[in-house]
Amino acid sequence: MMIKMLKVEWIKEKRAANSTLKYIVPIIFVLFNLFMVSIMGQSPAGRSYLMATAFNWYPVMILPIVLSLLVVNIVSKEKEEHIALWRRLNISVEKIFIAKNGMVVFELFTILMLSSIGIYLVGKFFLQEEISLRIMILATGCLFIGSLPVIALSFFIYKLFNKKVLVILINFVFTFPSAMIAVTSYWKFFPWDYNLRILCPIVEVHPNGTFLEKSSPLMAMNAVHVGLVLSIMVYVIITVINIGIERGKSHV
Repeated sequence: MMIKMLKVEWIKEKRAANSTLKYIVPIIFVLFNLFMVSIMGQSPAGRSYLMATAFNWYPVMILPIVLSLLVVNIVSKEKEEHIALWRRLNISVEKIFIAKNGMVVFELFTILMLSSIGIYLVGKFFLQEEISLRIMILATGCLFIGSLPVIALSFFIYKLFNKKVLVILINFVFTFPSAMIAVTSYWKFFPWDYNLRILCPIVEVHPNGTFLEKSSPLMAMNAVHVGLVLSIMVYVIITVINIGIERGKSHV
């Protein structure tokens, strides 16, 4: 049953706005990074401005908006009459939500993979920068996992207020202080900064966008392990809450 629902969501998404986002966002992202690097000039020895902008600007300026759009696009297209029909046909609304959640996770993975491939190819063959493929893969994987809580929270915010603009606005506003909170001991309690904090020792970039010294406390790898575990925990907990909300609605 779950597989069938995932297939249904996959078919519906083929003609939806999210399908366009999957391919447009990586192109815009690569072009944006090229523009930023052209302003910054030559990268310092052993460093890469391209990697710095890719894994610092992305979590702060682009990803929160993209995640918000992925969520609101997939949930807002379902009208009340559709939901009422599902209930009459005894179709599990909770399982439909899980399928939508899974589809957004897949779309995020696709966007990050295409973006990273684009950045790697541009950096390696166009800018001729020394970019480690291992670091690129590791950073992309961590960025993916670190983004999961924002997906769950976006679904939660939409269910709470039922307003598309509020999901985008709240994610955008909450992301702004993330660079400041990420360098404090309170970063563990603020899911919007998980990406920035996790990526610090991997790409060796401060949340404010500057390169880190090897002796910086932010280079400690334990933050990566803690951040990844927290990301998965927060994602699972908020998703379970979201499923509970769906179950509550189905019994009203």
